[in-house]
Formats: sequence, C-alpha cells, structure tokens
Amino acid sequence: MRARPLSRSSGTSNTALAHAETAYRAAVRAAAEHAARKAAAELLAAEAARTRQRVRVLRRHRIPRLRRELASVELALEEAEHEEAVRRRWAATHGAR
Repeated sequence: MRARPLSRSSGTSNTALAHAETAYRAAVRAAAEHAARKAAAELLAAEAARTRQRVRVLRRHRIPRLRRELASVELALEEAEHEEAVRRRWAATHGAR
C-alpha cells in the first residue's frame, strides 16, 4: 500500500514539509516492520511453548511408559529363550533313547 503524497496548497515546495513527509514515510515503514517482527516473535514464542509442553509430556509420561514396555518385552523374551533352552535340553536327553 503506497502512501498518498501530501497535498501542497501552494505551488512552491516547502522544505519542512518535504522533510516531514520523508520522516512520516520512514516512521510508517518502521512501524510496519516492527509489527511484522513482533508478530513473528509472538508466533515463535507460542511454538516454543508448545514444544516445551510436548517435551514435558514425553519426559513425564511417554518415555517412562515406553521404558516399562521395553522391560516387559525384554523379560518375556528372556523367559521364552529360557523355556526354549529347557525344551532343547529335555529333547536332547529324552530324544537320544
């Protein structure tokens, strides 16, 4: 969006008016840039908060649950390996007769 030129009542150029117009344009541009950067910073802050919450959920709930499940699976695997070893020993001793 372009700023409209300031109307000049007389045909002569007024140096103060030209400086004021330049300053006004710079101020509007700076305000727009500031607003854009502020909005970007707020979006980043919100995303950082969501990420912190996800990390907290992972640390407090999901990782401990996965560790418990892993321990359970490892125990079941050890038991299955032990049972298989017992069956092999039994088959070796009873199958040789």
